[in-house]
Amino acid sequence: MIPNREIIPYRADREFRKEVPVMEQSFQSTSVEHTRRGVLAAAGVATAALLGACSSSEGKSSSSTLQVDFGKAEFFPLLKSKIGVGRALSMTEILDSLPYMDQIRPAVYDGEIRFPETDYPSLTPYPFVVGENDEVSVLPNEFLEKLFTGLQRRNMEIMIQLMGAPKQWWDYEKAKRPHLFPMPTDLTAAADAIGKWTKLYSDYPISWCMWNEPSHNLTGSPNRASVRQMVDIYDAYTNAIAPRGLFGMASFIKTSAPVREKLGGRTHLQATIDALRKRVKANSGLPFDYLTLNSYGADLDELFAAARNALGTDFNTVPIIQAQSGVFKPHEWGKRRGTTLEAVRSMVSLKNALQVPDLQTFTFSGWIPHLIEYKGGEALQLPLFNALKLYARMPDRRGSVQGELPSGIGAMASSDQYRSAVLVWNETSRAQSIDVQMSHLQGSSRGEAELRVYLIDSKHGSPLEHSDNKFVPTEVTTLDELPRSLSKTVTVAGPGIAYIEVGTKSAHPVLDRNGLDAELVRKHTFADRIPGSKNTTSVRGNAYGCYDAVRAIAYVGVEGNAGTALVGAEYRKLPDSLKLEISADTLASDPKSSEAMFGIRVDYLLADEPVKSVLWHGDTFDSRRKTPLPWGRGGPTADVVVEARELDRARADQAKLVLPLEEYAPSGWAQASRHAIISFWMDSTGPGSQARFLLE
Repeated sequence: MIPNREIIPYRADREFRKEVPVMEQSFQSTSVEHTRRGVLAAAGVATAALLGACSSSEGKSSSSTLQVDFGKAEFFPLLKSKIGVGRALSMTEILDSLPYMDQIRPAVYDGEIRFPETDYPSLTPYPFVVGENDEVSVLPNEFLEKLFTGLQRRNMEIMIQLMGAPKQWWDYEKAKRPHLFPMPTDLTAAADAIGKWTKLYSDYPISWCMWNEPSHNLTGSPNRASVRQMVDIYDAYTNAIAPRGLFGMASFIKTSAPVREKLGGRTHLQATIDALRKRVKANSGLPFDYLTLNSYGADLDELFAAARNALGTDFNTVPIIQAQSGVFKPHEWGKRRGTTLEAVRSMVSLKNALQVPDLQTFTFSGWIPHLIEYKGGEALQLPLFNALKLYARMPDRRGSVQGELPSGIGAMASSDQYRSAVLVWNETSRAQSIDVQMSHLQGSSRGEAELRVYLIDSKHGSPLEHSDNKFVPTEVTTLDELPRSLSKTVTVAGPGIAYIEVGTKSAHPVLDRNGLDAELVRKHTFADRIPGSKNTTSVRGNAYGCYDAVRAIAYVGVEGNAGTALVGAEYRKLPDSLKLEISADTLASDPKSSEAMFGIRVDYLLADEPVKSVLWHGDTFDSRRKTPLPWGRGGPTADVVVEARELDRARADQAKLVLPLEEYAPSGWAQASRHAIISFWMDSTGPGSQARFLLE
């Protein structure tokens, strides 16, 4: 039987298409009871209990009330750039699964390569050949080329965790312990081979992460030897791969966080970063671009704090990346995969991760088989995949959520001019009825709006439990007129997820948009970390800066009175001009800090070196400010300063600005690689100030 298929457009401007088996994976109302009911509610009048309750299980408990106000933007936004997925590159199904990423559009794919796993498709044929006179030659890999090309077309970042050494420099005796990846027998030779091999893929924007969980995967314990060896490996491998790519270390885990006497009262994480800090000072050319963490069922707050304390204040351009995340402990993780409970707990973790200002990416491990499972040739879409699909539909502007909910019940809400959405989860084993009261609803005025309800539980969107592989709305209601307020009761299974969406039926202009038609080089990030009491480190003002390359959107925000929110997007092959749509919230009318500034800066590069900077700013700007940009040409303002009224406080809530890149470019820039860093800069602009920039 030939499966029903549809063509899903991906990048029309690049004539890129993907075929995905339908398997009812889309959000259309096929095979769903579609009730058409005109709602003629006047603006501001609540439409009580529209269509009644939507129940997913028997024996519901007494109702709780959730009050959602979409009228005010809350801190932090629902950033899609924080979402990543990962899986060791050990199975060919990863290539088959690439089209399914179009449904959740993650920012990062994290793939682990373990040397010398000769049966990995990512290492077949084995890439290292040592010939006469110990001459090393390297072989290309078709699997990796297809994977990297597919990810690059989606504007996703590629992260590869390198672990171990090529088999020619592998100590088989020391490696007998399960999961032990010892120091190469010849570090220099192993690094040279790795360098030659990675240069086969230098055209792709790859982040190379050195090692994985060194507290137990290197020497077997978090001791001084593992600290020394980790830094030696990082130094050798990074220098061999550079200059193309980004470089990170080293997926630390919970056992890296406790203080240890044998490390002089330091944690393993701190001791390793301290050793790297000394190495960077001795070798100023050694890059350190990010710090990665892994966690399976551990306290993430403790791990994030340990990472931040280790980085201190001298690595503020080094973000934290959760490279692998699983909500169950290692001995449970495989057994409980693909369950509704996994999806619910993952949403709890995601909500917490969104509020960590210096965490750039939160990567869900086990892309296969925790999100997608291949069974009998069919790709089953599991609850966590479906939950992220719902999250991808939610607008980025967070709304207010109030109400005394029972323990184990949580929610997130967001809206924009096209759509309003509420995601509710139940972590307990008992069903809970929730009366969701929504006010200040927003939606597109063009055409009719719809109310949709989705459920994820053992009977909906969970093919390994008791549902089929369909994931469609349980309810779709056409609204002849969009009400300003609306009440909807849903029963959330225990465990389970309910999602309510009100808004346009058409594609979402922001969430469904594509990245720039330019060559992404890297993101530049800044965390305004400051010292605290008892040798702790915090982020001043909870300031954040994030760039979503999948959709070409930059976000900055400062929750406190003061703080630097900053992010940069570095591209080659940029156009003559760049159009921006700006949406800013709560910019202070009278900023208290002399460092206050709201602007956009472009640093032009020739031969990869910054040669000129231009800053566009509005009426929040003081030319005497002293806080420098930590990349490009540096400095607190720019070589050229341009006043742009579109960035004024009174206009920036909804403004359009054109950056004439070629007009301000240095001589030869347009004829060269059109290489520049575009930085989005907000400093001490008032409590709760946030801004979003859409790049065209």
